[in-house]
Amino acid sequence: MRREDWLQRLAGWLPSGAAADFDRWRRAGAAATERWRRYLEEIPEPDQTRWPGSWLRPKGNLSRGGLLLLLLIALLPLLSMVVRISAWPGVLGPGTGGTMLSSLAYDLNHWLSLRDISAEDREHVLYVLFVPTAAVLIAFARLTLGIRVIGFRAILIAVGFQHSGIVPSVLLILVMVFVVASIRPVLVRMRLTYFPRIAVIMSVSVLVLVGALMVAPWVRSDALWSMAFFPVIVLGLMAEGIAKTIDRDSTLTAFWRTGMTIVIALGLAGLSLIPVLREFALEFPELVVTQIVLIVLIAEFLDLRLLQDWDAKLSEVAPPRLFPRGPALRIAVVRNRHRNGVIGQLGAPGQGGYRRRTVKHIVACLRQKGHTVNVLEGDMSLLANLRSFMQPNLLNGEPGGIVLNLAHGIQGEVAAAHVPAMLELAGLAYTGATPLGFTSTQDRLLAHALLRQHGLATPEYSLLCAPGSGLRSLQYPVVVRPRTATGRRPRVASNRQQLIEAVAQIAHRDGVASVVEPFVAGREIEVAVLGNQPARCMPLVEVLPGRAGRVCPAVIDAPLAAAVRSAALAAFRACNCRDYAVVQLRLPQAGAPVIVGLETTAVLEPGATFEVAAATAGLAFADLVELIVGIARERYRPEPGAAGTAVGPVRATPGDGSGGELVAG
Repeated sequence: MRREDWLQRLAGWLPSGAAADFDRWRRAGAAATERWRRYLEEIPEPDQTRWPGSWLRPKGNLSRGGLLLLLLIALLPLLSMVVRISAWPGVLGPGTGGTMLSSLAYDLNHWLSLRDISAEDREHVLYVLFVPTAAVLIAFARLTLGIRVIGFRAILIAVGFQHSGIVPSVLLILVMVFVVASIRPVLVRMRLTYFPRIAVIMSVSVLVLVGALMVAPWVRSDALWSMAFFPVIVLGLMAEGIAKTIDRDSTLTAFWRTGMTIVIALGLAGLSLIPVLREFALEFPELVVTQIVLIVLIAEFLDLRLLQDWDAKLSEVAPPRLFPRGPALRIAVVRNRHRNGVIGQLGAPGQGGYRRRTVKHIVACLRQKGHTVNVLEGDMSLLANLRSFMQPNLLNGEPGGIVLNLAHGIQGEVAAAHVPAMLELAGLAYTGATPLGFTSTQDRLLAHALLRQHGLATPEYSLLCAPGSGLRSLQYPVVVRPRTATGRRPRVASNRQQLIEAVAQIAHRDGVASVVEPFVAGREIEVAVLGNQPARCMPLVEVLPGRAGRVCPAVIDAPLAAAVRSAALAAFRACNCRDYAVVQLRLPQAGAPVIVGLETTAVLEPGATFEVAAATAGLAFADLVELIVGIARERYRPEPGAAGTAVGPVRATPGDGSGGELVAG
């Protein structure tokens, strides 16, 4: 029921005189609300070029009315505090007793003050009252200063300091960091998944406490004895946070964040020991409301992360700078491992993604190069996680990192284009093809049209939407592929019946039409293309029939090799590829090389063309991944020589009009 209907019904329940008064009050209230709304709209926006407008950067999550309401809520406890202080002896002077103000102050002091609680409950109440204060400090440190810590565990550690003392607690936490960093590789080699791994680590933290309890009497150490009384749940959560940071980032990052968490915990513990603040917290507990509003205002206006780059330099960048190995970046590796990160299950599932161990190998290579790496799932949670991991520099707007896109999509048509589309929407830098590039290479009908438009040789093709249509003019054998579903092995049909079965299977399994092409006999060559301006070919790779493997460099004469490279580069450009891709060709007995496909997903798998060609060119796999990231980064923020310096000397073979080959040397 609408609000107006409720008000009309309510007026009907009242006596006639009261109903008239109610209606008059309602109209007056509506008019006052409208005037207030217009007043808020007339308030000018702050000048963003002058202080504080240049520093206050509202996110736009609070309306003006909401902001004023929050300020009002925050001021009420402060007003209460002023009124209560006025009742203290000697504040207002003689002659003010018995006034309404003194009476109100007396009542507020009687209701709100916690100074009369018993001594045994005093410490517990103070713990509770200092939690919002600690939350304000952590929000300020994380959002305004950009100092990364291990969650809100600083509050718990501060509580642990109260139980066991500062020195024993710090020693215990450092012991736990070393223990977690030591046993985690063993647990990983045992292939324990995340949850059993965390359970083991938390149990080991209990074992450390028990060990301290048993050893302390032997060595007669008070510090060791105090360690045993550190709250076990706090230590367990700390160990879990350390292990999680090591999993997502690195051991060095875990050490750094643990140190910053301890520093903030020391600050909180120090504040809680100041007698004046303790008495103040007990006297004015209503200020908790003001602190809650303050956290909201920090998130809205002071999310500046002023020291985030400094923080990153000290935690991850400083060691690589001391021992130069190339520019360090924040790199989000996006892949698809699960299918449940969507609202509904619609369309054919995405195919052709990277294997889990390949993603882990790529991540290890990036971390080996000194980058801060986070692995994210390419689903609905992606943008929120990227926003947290790759905050742009709020002072100059520069991107906070780059995405290494290894996602193949969860479901639907041209699923690989979904993640790049999200990244384009969010304004994030990423590697690899754009949505247009994925569409151009994965829609075989569109790829054929683009390649022919640029004068490149491709097989004749037919589009079959149903198993029995358009079969009479075909010459067998033919190759049958889904029009858009990638990652499916093509089927070779030697007769009409096999063709009907293949088309029916694709229609049933993938829900798309089939593209039928004549089988092109001849040697199969794959070309790994790298770069943009200019793009270069890596050494040519010949795919041997059956499971005989790959040969690199392919043994073909120089003019034919030049023709292959030239056709590959032209196909790369014609199909809107970017950064890296694999072009598949056939060498018929006569005529130009025929392009039979382009691959833009899962091309970095071990043993695939890129790795084989890179090894021949003298590039380690880690250098290849670094080179791809450098090429992509160069597109967004040109830095002469950035890609080259990342992988060491890279040169092209003497020009032959085809772009040459990349080789290390």
